Amino acid sequence: MPTVRQKRFLELLREYIALHGDSPTLVEMKNWMEENGWGEIASLNSVKQYLDALAEKGLVARESRKRGITLLDGKIEMQKVPLVDSRVSCGSAVNLLADNSNEFLEVSRKLIRNFEKVFAFQVTGDSMNRAGIDDGDCVLIRPGSAEIRDGDLVLANVGDCGVVKKFKKNGETISLLPESSNPVHRPIFLHSSDEGAVVGKVVSILKN
Repeated sequence: MPTVRQKRFLELLREYIALHGDSPTLVEMKNWMEENGWGEIASLNSVKQYLDALAEKGLVARESRKRGITLLDGKIEMQKVPLVDSRVSCGSAVNLLADNSNEFLEVSRKLIRNFEKVFAFQVTGDSMNRAGIDDGDCVLIRPGSAEIRDGDLVLANVGDCGVVKKFKKNGETISLLPESSNPVHRPIFLHSSDEGAVVGKVVSILKN
């Protein structure tokens, strides 16, 4: 089932198509959202994430052409994954799941091939809004750092709290970089000896 915000996005999309007789471009949908009470949308990627989420749930279809959005009524098999909130204290990925396994999020099985050990993490704040991750969104995390490369989005344990940032390593320095329209957010620097603080890699973004 779509989230409350996804339902709101879908209704707004329906209204646009009914009014204009065609589906919007990403830019037009961004402008339409801003005109209808969503506030400033920092990135076209935010619009794309909503469309991708609805496509995974069988509610829209997308083609590569400019106005290639089609409304659908479909069902897709879902998978439950553990849900962790950023407001909880975060140790290792194992501790995260052990301490917070009473909540789950339903995710389309088409979204990711292997759900083993994957968990969902709810993000707070606007430090990654230029990467299409807004306050209240969830990300799917695959624990472990072996496959993490420069430029990947990661979940890290900083000050006993989970943060999602862009990963970069230069020599002995690990940089956790914000991707934000808000200049208050600054990079976080770790030593390579603290690499265990990187809990895992973001493998998908789920819009709220």
